[in-house]
Amino acid sequence: MFIIQYKKMIKIENNKDTIIAPITSSMGGSVSLIRISGGKALTITAEYFSNKNVVNSAGHEIFSGYLSDKNGDILDQVVVYYYKSPKSYTGEDVIEISFHANPLIINEAIEMFIKKGCRFAKPGEFTQRAFINGKMDLVQAEAVADMINAKSKNALKRSIKNLDGELSRLISSIKKDIINTASLLELDLDFTDEDLQIIRKEDIIAKIKPALEKIETLLETYQQNKIINKGIEVLITGKPNVGKSSLMNALLKRDRVIVSDIPGTTRDIIHEDVIQNGRIVRYIDTAGIHYTDNKIEIEGVERAKKLIKEVDIILLVLDLSAPFSEEDKQLISRLCKNKSKEIILIGNKTDKKIIKQNLKHLDKKKDKLIEVSAVKNIGIAETKRRINRQIDLLDKQNEEEISLTNYRHYEALKKAQEYLKNIIKGVKENIGYEFLSLDLRQAINSMAEILGEITTEDVLNNIFSQYCIGK
Repeated sequence: MFIIQYKKMIKIENNKDTIIAPITSSMGGSVSLIRISGGKALTITAEYFSNKNVVNSAGHEIFSGYLSDKNGDILDQVVVYYYKSPKSYTGEDVIEISFHANPLIINEAIEMFIKKGCRFAKPGEFTQRAFINGKMDLVQAEAVADMINAKSKNALKRSIKNLDGELSRLISSIKKDIINTASLLELDLDFTDEDLQIIRKEDIIAKIKPALEKIETLLETYQQNKIINKGIEVLITGKPNVGKSSLMNALLKRDRVIVSDIPGTTRDIIHEDVIQNGRIVRYIDTAGIHYTDNKIEIEGVERAKKLIKEVDIILLVLDLSAPFSEEDKQLISRLCKNKSKEIILIGNKTDKKIIKQNLKHLDKKKDKLIEVSAVKNIGIAETKRRINRQIDLLDKQNEEEISLTNYRHYEALKKAQEYLKNIIKGVKENIGYEFLSLDLRQAINSMAEILGEITTEDVLNNIFSQYCIGK
């Protein structure tokens, strides 16, 4: 009988050396940390560290003392954390040294260790070693980067769930179910000559369908998460001189954008990220959308039109104190027909005399309209509430539900989905078991790729190169 086995198929160059990197900033705080991982981490540290008790430590202890250079001159008073293999982040001996946050100290310390045989770590190399040494699977390793890059509290919670292994356990469970079906199919093929049926065709479908349904549910969660994972983008657009820049400054509560009565002052895209309602929101101010002969303004207008298709929420700013032109009306009509994203109409300049005909034109769109005065800070709170309400709708994923956030996982699951669909179709078309078995193996391989049980050096290097130094 054919036995299905999986193991890591990876080739990593020289992962036995000792690596070093800062894991915090050396500026802007009171303390900085460097991490050293590998077989020489303890011995090299002991050469420079005054507290020799670290040498005989059983690990998982903290020591204070002085770090000195090769001439014996004290570099800094430090705290050394020793994590003994294999009970460490990387599975190797790990030393973390806490310094006073001065880049001169950090740079000199790293140079000292490199001269003694350490190598500066590549981006993500500590986590890569954790994966190689079996401290985590590839889904968990990727969750580390997802946590660092999370754009909302919900995205952060999902990353923590993945780091804890919830998604890995679900993927492993689905893979196990498919393997069980594949094993019965292989056994059936082994007994073909003896005219003994191990699994009936209807049973194949019955066993495959639950796995397929779980995969499809996960794929749906990816589509729901895709928007919120990249952060919410709010575009402020409209004709020139309607108060777009003033509105952005009011939303940010500071003067980020130059405000002028001269139309076309903003010619390029200006953006600013803020934490709003537990999410990272990017406000984008663009050139006013209008006809112009100015080449620089033309480019700005074209960029603004492109962003309309890409962002999540659009604030269309209108000047209520000036009669709407045909250009205003066309812009309102065109954007409000867009059903794929939220359009909020900002009736600005209410501190001036409002043209009543403008409000009549917007009467059928009252549910989208907020009357504001950006310069007087009127209606700004309501604008933020409306934006937050829309973000809540976008970020509607059930926190208790295991969800998919990574494109690599999505692609692998899509492949598994297709293979399982092919099997169900093949059973109905009376395809031979030997062909069904091939699709089952491919589906299992796709699931194994997610966990990193089957992978290549190129795939690993691509994943971990996206991490920051020190992680």
